[in-house]
Amino acid sequence: MRDIFNNHDSAFVHRSTKELKQLVRLFRLLSNPRISKLGIKLMKRFGHIQLPGIQYLQRWLFRPFYAGTSLQACESTVVSLSNYGVHSYLNYAIEDSSAESEFDTNCEMVQKLITHAAKTNGIPFSVCKPTSFGHKHLFQKINARQSLNTEEQIAWKRVINRFRRCCQTAQEHGVALLVDAEEYSMQIATDQLVLDLMREFNLNKAVVYNTVQLYLVDGNRRLKQMHIQAIQDSFYLGVKLVRGAYMEKERKIAHKHGLSSPICASKAETDKSYHTAVDYCFKHLVNIAVVLGSHNEESMVQVINLMDQYEIKPNDDRVWFSQLLGMSDYISFVLADKGYNVVKFVPFGPVDKLIPYLARRAEENTAIAGQTSRELTRLQKELKRRATLANER
Repeated sequence: MRDIFNNHDSAFVHRSTKELKQLVRLFRLLSNPRISKLGIKLMKRFGHIQLPGIQYLQRWLFRPFYAGTSLQACESTVVSLSNYGVHSYLNYAIEDSSAESEFDTNCEMVQKLITHAAKTNGIPFSVCKPTSFGHKHLFQKINARQSLNTEEQIAWKRVINRFRRCCQTAQEHGVALLVDAEEYSMQIATDQLVLDLMREFNLNKAVVYNTVQLYLVDGNRRLKQMHIQAIQDSFYLGVKLVRGAYMEKERKIAHKHGLSSPICASKAETDKSYHTAVDYCFKHLVNIAVVLGSHNEESMVQVINLMDQYEIKPNDDRVWFSQLLGMSDYISFVLADKGYNVVKFVPFGPVDKLIPYLARRAEENTAIAGQTSRELTRLQKELKRRATLANER
């Protein structure tokens, strides 16, 4: 099973040679630490500026990682992926909302995406980010067990109502809703909110999914606590397992405040934590549905072996694999070709508004040792394979 991801033919069948060459140039830049760090800094500082030169550079850099500026523009990406058995879930990836009107607009967009998914082949999930529905400080105060004042209580009720509207829409249309992870200072509050939603909407199957970040020291403890609640209150637990999205930021925050880092001390510990969580979910599939978010090849091999061990069929609808658009295609498309359930995270929106999301993703991938170089190596091998085939004809 270790060689499962060496089938480059199925891994890149959806890419033209021109696209592969573009990706090689891009990942060469990203694999250079100095260039990538400088690029991320410049992107954060000047990414919002609407000048032709900057816009052209943005499109060149980010086009493989987002589907377009509008919902209509996403259609070709969704169709292209589904042609190879890879599903999608669309994310209007605008972050840093702050006004109540923006939160309402974000809620309406999620509902629109859910209804769109219901009538579109290849979109089994939708997704929302908690801080797109409410102020960050509300989550942080609840997380810290601080009392909300009257105005904040009213605002928090609006947050809950936005979530409930989206969950109701998801349940009515048969589309699962993934709730994204947040920074550690907000995560306990998010867990409590999502568990309450599961009690209401996950009575017959997993409609609402929470995200568990396993680079957190307490990740597995929280996963088991959520499962105990699901058993006690007779609902299905939906979870998306990821390693984590805020590693550098969390460590800086902890250091600044003289606190112990909530992040595992090493990659080996994070890997162990992730695999422990996968094993736990597989042992309890009777009332757990799981989405496995990972770009780690070794993890995916272990997961496949574990599915064989527990006699879980590749197409079991309680188990999904998930990767980001433009990343780890050699995992996504090979798994889909083998009959596993695979879904790509497909962001869209105005490019200047996507900068915070894209910058965070860039930081994540450059922080993962060897991630971009592995992508580059795979792409170069595929180009070489195609060149060899062309010469033999």
